[in-house]
Amino acid sequence: MRVRSMMAAALLLVVALPAGAADLAAARAALLGPPAGWPQALADFTDAARAGDPRAAWSAGLMVRNGKGTAPDSIAAAAWLEQAARGGVPEAMFVLANMRIAGEGGAADAAAGRAWLERAAALGHAAALQQLAQMARDQGAGERANALLKEAAHALKHER
Repeated sequence: MRVRSMMAAALLLVVALPAGAADLAAARAALLGPPAGWPQALADFTDAARAGDPRAAWSAGLMVRNGKGTAPDSIAAAAWLEQAARGGVPEAMFVLANMRIAGEGGAADAAAGRAWLERAAALGHAAALQQLAQMARDQGAGERANALLKEAAHALKHER
């Protein structure tokens, strides 16, 4: 009976995995290899992103932004990164924030950029905390800047 329960639990885990999870592992591995494998990796990431995987959208966004497996396209990159950011990926929030601030992939929007930085910082993204600290310091809010830098240092200690 215990074996049957364990097998049922294992089957539930397999069913619960996102479709194409094994393909995404291969896609991530392809990024470490020669450029010939990048177009397929991008196709795998975009398929998974279209199916709702925010981490795949993050990978697709970076690939498209940097021209890996395709021509660079900051507008398409911003769309993938926004999908990833809305899906809770703090790294995507940070990159998208800076794209919005700089006007990369669309019109410059400092308020939207700052909002994405704040969301990433709320999730403990160290670079977002550091950038917000610099912004606070530039605005003369030294005490707030120091508090943000302490949070960033704490976040760096706990990064994987």
